[in-house]
Amino acid sequence: MAARFLLLYALLLALATAAASQGLAQEDVAKRLKEELSERNRENEMLESWNGDPCSPSTWEGFSCEPKDGVRVVVKLNFSSKNLQGQIPATIGNLTDLTEIDLQDNNFTGSIPVSFSALKHLRNLSVKCNPFLSNQLPDGFSTGVDFRHGACAAEEYHSSPAEEYQSPPGVASQRVIVIGGVAGGSLACTFALGFLFVCFNKRERRSPEKDCSSTTNPIFQECGIHNTTNPAVQQLSLKSIQTATGNFKRLIGEGGFGAVYRGILPHGQEVAVKVRSSSSTQGTREFNNELRLLSAVWHENLVPLIGYCCEKDQQILVYPFMSNGSLQDRLYGEASKRKVLDWPTRLSVCIGAARGLVYLHNFAGRCIIHRDIKSSNILMDHSMCGKVADFGFSKYAPQEGDSNPSMEVRGTAGYLDPEYYSTQVLSTRSDVFSFGVVLLEIVTGREPLDVKRPRDEWSLVEWAKPYIREYKIEEMVDPGIKGQYCSEAMWRVLEVALVCTEPFSTFRPSMEDVLRELEDALIIENNASEYMRSIESTGTLGSNRYLSIDRKMFTSGSARIEPTKGQLQTMPSLPR
Repeated sequence: MAARFLLLYALLLALATAAASQGLAQEDVAKRLKEELSERNRENEMLESWNGDPCSPSTWEGFSCEPKDGVRVVVKLNFSSKNLQGQIPATIGNLTDLTEIDLQDNNFTGSIPVSFSALKHLRNLSVKCNPFLSNQLPDGFSTGVDFRHGACAAEEYHSSPAEEYQSPPGVASQRVIVIGGVAGGSLACTFALGFLFVCFNKRERRSPEKDCSSTTNPIFQECGIHNTTNPAVQQLSLKSIQTATGNFKRLIGEGGFGAVYRGILPHGQEVAVKVRSSSSTQGTREFNNELRLLSAVWHENLVPLIGYCCEKDQQILVYPFMSNGSLQDRLYGEASKRKVLDWPTRLSVCIGAARGLVYLHNFAGRCIIHRDIKSSNILMDHSMCGKVADFGFSKYAPQEGDSNPSMEVRGTAGYLDPEYYSTQVLSTRSDVFSFGVVLLEIVTGREPLDVKRPRDEWSLVEWAKPYIREYKIEEMVDPGIKGQYCSEAMWRVLEVALVCTEPFSTFRPSMEDVLRELEDALIIENNASEYMRSIESTGTLGSNRYLSIDRKMFTSGSARIEPTKGQLQTMPSLPR
């Protein structure tokens, strides 16, 4: 018994020595981590608050600790949205008990440190929202690792080795920290356990091991849509962009960000290259915002991002070329670009844009608000599919717990939600208001704000509402489509436009409801056209001939416009 007692005492002593050594190592590692981050992040509030042991007496900001073998160890790091830059510190790999690391929404450069391969317990590693972080994996990671990072606000950033962006100078090469206490403690524990095993002839109990692919390698966690087919967003060299655009000779437009040039990539794809000008009202924030967002989202009704360039003080974004231009150009743009769109096509383009907005407003994890919906930001590809573009002002919908929410109102005059402008409270219904203005544009062919007209016609919304309420449809419809539309379909669109542009957001529908109404309107329009063609081909009107629809407004404001009794179809109410 005495021998057993002495052996047990030796074991406990060895465990205590190892625990003390581990605590000392953890404090030293944390100190080194602070030094490395501080080299490129001076005056960072989080780093300045780090002092002493990261788990005692109180846990450092960004750290989570749990008890293990009698001491508290760091198990999680959450440095999300801390505005950190420079290379990811390799010292993190010495916090061997880590199970989760969240580094998203920062400006880290370089690649994932090799030391991370040693983190055997790491389950989740999130590096989203670091647009200049390479996707190169260190040796020791299996090919099955899901490496996705990009924008939350913002999915995949992939760069070819030949066109890799040169990151800013990183921190000094990492020094290996060797702590004798950890090694000594570990050897003592091993010796004591082995000695007990021999003395008591007991088999060592080991916990069941998981599959090596999940235990030895971290899982790179994403916060966006799963199973997306988002193509890779590439880092492109300035030289390759100059070659594609003929040294920026084919100018096709200009916007708040800068000039847009047409180009052709080596494999033949036509692209639109947006180059930020030195006098641009939109700066690096908008560039990074669009870069991050379009790397996280993908939908057939959003204009995707092909690549970007940050070289020699240039900020360049590359998109697929939309051969049919913008909705604005086709409604009232330059005469050379203005090819009149028929009513079904206008309606179809807006349905495409509405689908893109529904996707953004229901983005997994947290909805995205575009903040600059307008006809010039709705583009059409070769098949006249409507796609939403320009995400420089987009942001996540505010939610409880947000720190320092932006109070800056962004948007375009004529489309701007009056409630958002006056209260600075942002919601998805701000996009709904702007989209309602676009619907009025496709009906009337007028600009949302035109100070060249008489004073009472400056605002399209204020000019159109009396006509809608007095059901004077013929007096407001674009002359280019007069006599070429189904009255019922037109009234559906006008009703949606009216309720979308309500001054108070609580009276506006959601984009899902708007999309549903527009899809119904297009079905009615197409059915009416088919019926009229059948009448023309047979030369008869038949018993169910198509009727034009009159409307009666029961009340003004946000009330529904109901069809008169006995007419073609009763419209379902828009949810409030």
